[in-house]
Amino acid sequence: MIMNKIWILILSVLLLSMTGTGLADPEDSIRVNTIYVGVDKQLFIDDLFFEEVDGVKLKLNPAQKTGEKNLQRDKPWECYTPNWFSIMDDNGKYRMWYEAYDGEDEITKPTTSFCYAESKDGIKWTKPSLGLFEYNGNKQNNILFKLIGPPNCHSRVHGTGVFKDPSAPPEQRYKGVGQGLWADKKPAYRIAGMYSADGLHWTRYPQPIIDEPADSQYSGFWDSSIRKYVVYGRANQWSYGRSVGRSESKDFTRLAPLNQVLHSDENDPPNSDLYNPAAVKYPYAANAYFMFTSLFQKDPQTLDIRLAVSRDGLNWTWPEQEKPFIPLGKPGEFDCGSLYMGQGIIRIGDELWQYYGGSPQTHNGTYKELILPGYGRSYSRVISRLDGYVSVDAGPEGGYFITPLLTFWGNKLKLNVKVRPGGMVRVGLLDEVEKDIPDYSTDSCLPITGDYIEKTVEWQMGANVSARAGTPTRLQIEMKDSSLYAFQFMVDYSN
Repeated sequence: MIMNKIWILILSVLLLSMTGTGLADPEDSIRVNTIYVGVDKQLFIDDLFFEEVDGVKLKLNPAQKTGEKNLQRDKPWECYTPNWFSIMDDNGKYRMWYEAYDGEDEITKPTTSFCYAESKDGIKWTKPSLGLFEYNGNKQNNILFKLIGPPNCHSRVHGTGVFKDPSAPPEQRYKGVGQGLWADKKPAYRIAGMYSADGLHWTRYPQPIIDEPADSQYSGFWDSSIRKYVVYGRANQWSYGRSVGRSESKDFTRLAPLNQVLHSDENDPPNSDLYNPAAVKYPYAANAYFMFTSLFQKDPQTLDIRLAVSRDGLNWTWPEQEKPFIPLGKPGEFDCGSLYMGQGIIRIGDELWQYYGGSPQTHNGTYKELILPGYGRSYSRVISRLDGYVSVDAGPEGGYFITPLLTFWGNKLKLNVKVRPGGMVRVGLLDEVEKDIPDYSTDSCLPITGDYIEKTVEWQMGANVSARAGTPTRLQIEMKDSSLYAFQFMVDYSN
């Protein structure tokens, strides 16, 4: 028994070191016709794990609004409004970068301040006095800069997404991608990059990192799965109006033009398009990407936040396309006109916190409206369950699904699951021809009830599934009045 445990641990470590991401080797996938899941957590965000389905369906779970106004304009350099922003958990400190406008007549003039805020709890955000930029003769402010770059591209930032780059040397650990101006180009605004050692002192690259017109906010990150930088932003293929494009490169200073990967279609409201990406690679499970894009409906000129999902960052689908992930507020509320998701996710225990900017102003509002009381954009917090953006759901009538063949390692199967009163979940293991594996059928599974982020599946003979490790196996999952968010085979010798 001890030797078996040791070998399972050794195999798991070796496989993790070889795959890192839970992706199967393509030749192995063809040879054995199986999905390699290893010991990585897997989310139910699309139909990847549905080979046979009856009575269950994918469900989008909208974020829970807190109604808080976590950051608002309260400084002279924010007198119009805060706008695009990014947040991150930086080794236990919550950090925010945002742009704020104090122009007198047009936002498009270079009157944008790139500002910084931080928080100890993710709820109350402060604007520290940094002493970096002189505003009206005083450096006691949270402005990082107004204009940045060499003489030919000395301009404001706009729509900048900030991220931390684990692959970079310390002096370039923080990066940003957004709009910059190059006086010798037409149009002059191009996709710019910048870098920093501490997130406070920034340098802009002298040339555009993507040499095409720029607008709205951009999302950038280092994708460890492909070991490349990935950028999402407004695509310039106008056949679908505003849409989202993607580019990748091993060199952050030079990426190809964005290729369209997501656009509105006939399933969206008429005359609508996608405004900004707010794209992230999900850090808490394998092979999951999320895009929290704003759907712009040109009549009535409003924007709410929708959710698209992907396994590779290239191919995107919509779970419940017609349902907002963050809906507009009721008439008269601070977020009843337009919503834009901030870049980034913070995990607090078993919750995911995100922030959006909301305003009663619609897209066709005037600049002068912004300065009116109640019209500036407020940042507000929303909460989701860990792994819980999308789920497989069954109602009181019950249902089941069977997965394709999976190859796993480890000795226990755990679920992120919520069972409502009167419901249950049971799991069975099936072989290549969908035959019950003795002692692991759904009939011998102890029914799961209650609400768990990590619940071990048990059968009458126990929970140890190591006998099937490395052997292609299907899961048969029976559900009633329940939501299933994720599964994971793990090496766990507790209890």
